[in-house]
Formats: sequence, C-alpha cells, structure tokens
Amino acid sequence: MKHHNITKKLFAFTLAEVLITLGIIGIVAAMTMPALIANYQERVIVSQLKKVYSTLSQAVKMAEAEYGDISEWPVKDGDMNSTDTIYNHYIKPYLNITKECKNSEECFSSYNLQPLHYYTFCLNDGSMVSLDLNNKNEDPDSLYPSYGIKNVTLRNFIDFTVDVNGDKKPNKPGEDIFRFFVTQKGLIPLGADQDAGTTKNRCKRPQTGFYCTAYMLTKY
Repeated sequence: MKHHNITKKLFAFTLAEVLITLGIIGIVAAMTMPALIANYQERVIVSQLKKVYSTLSQAVKMAEAEYGDISEWPVKDGDMNSTDTIYNHYIKPYLNITKECKNSEECFSSYNLQPLHYYTFCLNDGSMVSLDLNNKNEDPDSLYPSYGIKNVTLRNFIDFTVDVNGDKKPNKPGEDIFRFFVTQKGLIPLGADQDAGTTKNRCKRPQTGFYCTAYMLTKY
C-alpha cells in the first residue's frame, strides 16, 4: 500500500494586506458608529420620556380621583393664586419632587420659558418640569388641532413642559424637551391625534418640536 503525504500549506497575510483591511474596518466604523450612537442616545431619551409621561399621568389620575374631573379644577390663566392651588394641592402631593421654584426658571434652566405664572420643579428621576395654566378664549375646535390634539372641549387646561434629562444637552424641543396638556382626556402628549408622518416632520422644526411628543412616545 502506498502512503501519500498530504502537504498542508499555511497562508499568511502580508503587512500591506493587514493595513488595507484595518483601513477598511476603520472607514466602515467611522461611517456607522455615529448613527449607532445617535440611535442609542435617542432610545435613552425615549425611555426617559416614557417614564416621565407615566409619572405625570399617574399623578393626574390620582388627583382626579380625589378632586374630580379637571373641568372642576380652579384653572385660571395668569392667576398665581390659581397656579399655587393647582400645584400645591392637585399635583405636588402625587409626585416625588426634589426641588421646586415658584415663578422662576431656576429649576428649569435648560430652556427659556415664557415669563408667565408658573412653577418649575425637579423630579427624583432627574427630569425638570414646568407647570403653567392656560385659559384660552379661542374655540377649542380650532385651538387643540393646532397642537395635534382633537376632541377636547375645555378652554382651561394645565400645560406641562418637560426636559427629560435635566440640564444635559441637547436641550431642544422635540429632542429632549417635550410638552403635555392636561384636559378632560387626561394627560395628552402634543401631537397625539396627528398621523406619524406629520409628527415626524414637525420633530425636525424648532418652532414645532414640541408637537412630536406623541411620536417619540411610540417610536420604539
């Protein structure tokens, strides 16, 4: 019987081939990493937004269980006494607040709030919240659709603006700052009754970034 020797050939990469391969890997990483990082950061923001939404929504529900529908609450725009009452008796007891500021941006320094009668406060999860009261003379049928909300009849409502990650950047509406109204439908994210395409487009506009709050809540 003849025995055949099987020769095993070992192949090695040259230095030039290794450098070329590493260069290609570096290029691919440079192209994909920013998108991966941005996607991860957005997912973190959405997770924080969902947590704040749940926290505020539960607070509103507990207040309604205690005091009745919001239509029966003393919501008066431009009245600090009314703001005091709503904040201290209807909202504050149902939240874990670490810091509060009356009619001041001190607890919401990441965004330039309008000089109205409001409270700003910090929750124990690190988010910052502004509470303002609105009493609009406009027809609700035209007022709320402009904010992406339908089927609301109240002229008086509570306006929450939230920075979900506190002072951390980007501090921009639609990116980490979002907005909710409290109506007879409960806590409603702006853009709740708009189609996804409309809210997605508005997310990219500085003037209407708030209106994508609902879109971000359902993105992941």
